Amino acid sequence: MTGSLLRRCRATLGPGVTRLGAAAAAVGLAALVAGVTFGLGTVSLGTLAASWLFFAGLAAAAVAFSAAVRCSRARWVDVVSPAAEAGAAFFPFALALLAVLLVLAGFWMPAAAGVGRVVWAERLVRDLIASALLFGAGRRYLRRARIGDGSGATPAAVIYLVLYAAVLSLWAIDLVMSLHEWAPSTVIPPYYFMGAFLAAIATVALAESVGREGPASAATRQDLGKLLFAMVVMWGYLLWSAYLPVWYANMPDETGQLLARWQGGWKVITLAMLAAVLVFPFFFLLPERTKRGRKTLEAASLSVLAGLFGEQFLLVLPSLPVHLDAPSILVGACVTIGVAGLFVLAAGSAFQPRGGAWPGAPAPSWERPSGDRDGRSAA
Repeated sequence: MTGSLLRRCRATLGPGVTRLGAAAAAVGLAALVAGVTFGLGTVSLGTLAASWLFFAGLAAAAVAFSAAVRCSRARWVDVVSPAAEAGAAFFPFALALLAVLLVLAGFWMPAAAGVGRVVWAERLVRDLIASALLFGAGRRYLRRARIGDGSGATPAAVIYLVLYAAVLSLWAIDLVMSLHEWAPSTVIPPYYFMGAFLAAIATVALAESVGREGPASAATRQDLGKLLFAMVVMWGYLLWSAYLPVWYANMPDETGQLLARWQGGWKVITLAMLAAVLVFPFFFLLPERTKRGRKTLEAASLSVLAGLFGEQFLLVLPSLPVHLDAPSILVGACVTIGVAGLFVLAAGSAFQPRGGAWPGAPAPSWERPSGDRDGRSAA
């Protein structure tokens, strides 16, 4: 399986990126093992959880974005298809990493020691089954979307969207809200899965901004820029919804998670995240020309993705007894790089831009004739 993955990734992204991704994955695995072995399990598994929340959420949201576009019958469904198929390629690895996080919960999750082994085993099985259902539904939707014109995929798309909201809410409850003793904010589940959806939109906009030029591409970039702008506002509203009730109603029990992100070095990261996800894209994407421009849309998309990536660490690490000394930062950085490398390998093995931008690469499934979805002649 590993050899096949590397060969497919090399065919799409080239040997240089493939070697870099494989090296990063190997470094991340070594750092994870070393962290758990030498007493840095909290920081190594905590950063693994934060990285997993971003990349697994992005993979699931890419398929959800494709499903939502198909249900709304948008004219640029083919633009989303490459990102959707690339995201689905990460599903098996996401399930395996989730199992690692839950099996080793005693090394990094304070709640795991207090609920008992039987209760935690039940939670582990529940999370794995729910995630497997989500990933299976995503695969089923993509298979239906490849048949004919994809019109028969709408029921599968609706099922996947419902599972997407439910299962990602479960991830947020067990991997974010269960980490601390203070009263959790109930807006965290929708805040998380809508943030992942925003990351998927930014990823599709980024892919479109580096694709081929043409009038159709400019119009599509404008559509994606408008959607990205709208979802940035939506994400900001959800963030404000987490803060306003606590401040307005003066509920000290629910201030813990907010204050934890506003102390020490976390305050700098919080401000940078707000600037990257909300402030800069909001004002930058107001003019029409920045939505249509290739470089400008690329800059806005990269800013949103970078900010949302940092946001996952703010959701997880301040709730854990983590000391940010040099060894902890080094181990955490290596684990994060490892998950990113694994995602690049998995997504790169399945991703093909529209128009077959890489010479010698086979045409992706969504660009083949309707009778040739499996590479066979329509005749």
